[in-house]
Amino acid sequence: MYRFRHRVFVDIQKWEACRRPDGRDIDRFDGPGSIHVAVLEGDAVVSYSRLLPTTRPHVQSHVYPELLQGRPAPTGPHIHEWTRWAAAPWRRPDGAAVDPNAGRQLLAVTELTPILGLTGYLAQVHPAMITTLVTMGWEVEPLALPTRYDGQPLVPIHAIWTPRTAEATRRAFGLAGTAYDVRPHTLPRRRDRTPRYAS
Repeated sequence: MYRFRHRVFVDIQKWEACRRPDGRDIDRFDGPGSIHVAVLEGDAVVSYSRLLPTTRPHVQSHVYPELLQGRPAPTGPHIHEWTRWAAAPWRRPDGAAVDPNAGRQLLAVTELTPILGLTGYLAQVHPAMITTLVTMGWEVEPLALPTRYDGQPLVPIHAIWTPRTAEATRRAFGLAGTAYDVRPHTLPRRRDRTPRYAS
C-alpha cells in the first residue's frame, strides 16, 4: 500500500516532498493509530484510504492548519481524518463513466464508519468534491472558504455519515452487496461501542 501511495501521489501527482528512495510513501502519521483501507485485486492494491484519529496530531492539524483560516475544526474520538484517498488510474476501465475501484473504496469507508463507532471525517478536498459527497448521502460542512494550496483549490470539510450513505454510494457506482469481508476482531476496539456490521 505504501508503494501504491508513492506511485499515485509522487509519480503521478508529483508530490515531490513525499518522494522516497525506496519508492514507499510513509510519513509520521502512519503509526499504530492509523487505519488503512485497501481494495485488492489479487495482490495488487487498486484503491486506498487512510483514516487518522483527530485526538492526536493529524494532517489538518499539523500540515494544513492555514486552510482553516483561523477557524476551529471538530475533533474527538468519533471523528477521524480521511487522507490519501486514491483509486489506481491505470486500472480504470476504458470508457467507464465511473471508476468501480473508486466506488468500492468509497463504499468500504462508508461501511466501516459505524463499525468503528465514528460519525464522520475531516478532509481537505477540491470544492467540486462536496457535490459528489452530498450525492452519495454524506452531510458536508465546509469549515472555511476554499483557498489555493500548491496551485490547487482546496477546502477543509467535515463529512458526516448518515444512514443513507452506503445505499446512495452503491447507486452512484452501480454496486451491490458489501465492499469487503467484515472481521471485527481485526478492528480497533472502542470502549464506548462494540464493533458491529451495519449495512
